[in-house]
Amino acid sequence: MSAHSVTEAMVARLAKAGVTHFFGVPGGECNLDFIAACDRLGITFVLTRTETSAAIMACVMSELTGTPGAAMTTRGPGLAAATNGVAYADLDRVPLLLVADGYDDDQGYISHQRIDQTAILAPMLRASSDLRGADPLEELERLLEAAQAACPGPAYLEVAGSYIRQTYAGDAAPRARPALAQPDSGALEQAKDLLGKAKRPLLLAGLQARSAEASEALRTFVNETGCPALATYKAKGTVSEHEPLGLGMYAGGVAEEPLMASADLILLYGFDPVEGPPQPWRYSDIPSIELTNHAFGHKLIDPAVSVEGDISASIAALSGNADTSGWSADELAERKDALWSAALVPSSGGISPAELVEAAKAALPADTRITIDAGAHMLPVLHLWRCAEANQSLISRGLSTMGFALPAAVAAALAEPERTTVAFTGDGGLMMCLGELGTAIQYGAKPIVVVFNDSSLTLIGAKQKRRQLAAAGVDFSGTNFAEIAAGFGWHSTSVSDAAALPGAFADALASGKPALIDVSVNPESYEAQILAIRG
Repeated sequence: MSAHSVTEAMVARLAKAGVTHFFGVPGGECNLDFIAACDRLGITFVLTRTETSAAIMACVMSELTGTPGAAMTTRGPGLAAATNGVAYADLDRVPLLLVADGYDDDQGYISHQRIDQTAILAPMLRASSDLRGADPLEELERLLEAAQAACPGPAYLEVAGSYIRQTYAGDAAPRARPALAQPDSGALEQAKDLLGKAKRPLLLAGLQARSAEASEALRTFVNETGCPALATYKAKGTVSEHEPLGLGMYAGGVAEEPLMASADLILLYGFDPVEGPPQPWRYSDIPSIELTNHAFGHKLIDPAVSVEGDISASIAALSGNADTSGWSADELAERKDALWSAALVPSSGGISPAELVEAAKAALPADTRITIDAGAHMLPVLHLWRCAEANQSLISRGLSTMGFALPAAVAAALAEPERTTVAFTGDGGLMMCLGELGTAIQYGAKPIVVVFNDSSLTLIGAKQKRRQLAAAGVDFSGTNFAEIAAGFGWHSTSVSDAAALPGAFADALASGKPALIDVSVNPESYEAQILAIRG
């Protein structure tokens, strides 16, 4: 490789690893070097409207492509504003490389915008570097390896001009991604013995099941053994919900409790405690086998056997030991119907959230990818919309952040522009990231955004009501999101009558533009849905 700058060498390394987009909001320092290098080397720099959205978009690109996500910010306020997106990478287990401006060694006199950026991010990071005293590409390799380890997450690179503008003649070829450890043979034998004694095993798939290898191994196991499966919100679709054995969602609530309580063994496949509800595990009296790629810092479950190592290899080794004769097809069909009907709560007037989801299902292609914001609306979406593959549904579960659905949909639409992408969001979540409507227009992303507009933080309001507190601090003034979207150049419409929903979706699909459907929903059924699903 001919001599060039450190910046170009690092960007070339990312390009060879499959990175196609760099997301961020630049300042006037080293960010500009990275943008110039991206332009020369074929990586698209996406100018987002907020740093949080930049990190979320980078993470979603990683989740869909299997390559590390890449985001950049300026120093000080830019870095501080990105921390929520870095927290998503940490708790939702996504490889992310965040690059931010730092200071040169001779700038010790500067206090303006100066904060300890590494210290702010440190509790969330897998690794960090400021390039001092090390080969820059070796440092980049170290960061990427840490970000893509068994428990993936964010890595941080802080750059200064005197380091990244130096001439560099090294090789930018990427090293192979580190392989997952093989499962412990002793623990695997214990798991085989325990599984062999069960007649009604039930599998619970978690976020580690989303990789192509893990999902394929899971489906093979289910098909070969007839073992019924539930999935966490992150693992939705890892076993097709259109198939009889793909029973539906685990919400840590009452909807799935009759099913789980009737199992004689629970097989935890890539289940991460970060996906569990903030309450004790309900099924401690039922033996469980844990298959996990890595150990956890916070344990939700005390399994009878824990097999640490590549979960794909672990589940393949267990296939011949499963006896599912205690389940009948009729029983499983009845339990599946009960799970999926829990969210079908009508309202006394107006458009109910369930009615809106059903209208979307009827109007949109079967392979539509959905992104879901945090809030009450996520319950009818998750528990009514069926997915056939991993990552067909994207949600923040470990962090459960609002302001996720829109930037996630923009990134998903950039990753697969030929696929219909729909963001389901509440009004509160959308207001946190409205500027990204402009990002979609600027870069040709064409998602459909469906707004559950009830002018309230309804999920928080329900908790407030349960505590018998007066209604306060959870209601918004009314917002016409259709008018706002039109101002950005989106196709948009407002809907207040259920009869208009099919036409609104048809027009959105036909528009050839990003489209927003602002739906006035009646929130009265949310409380009943929460009780029916979560308890």
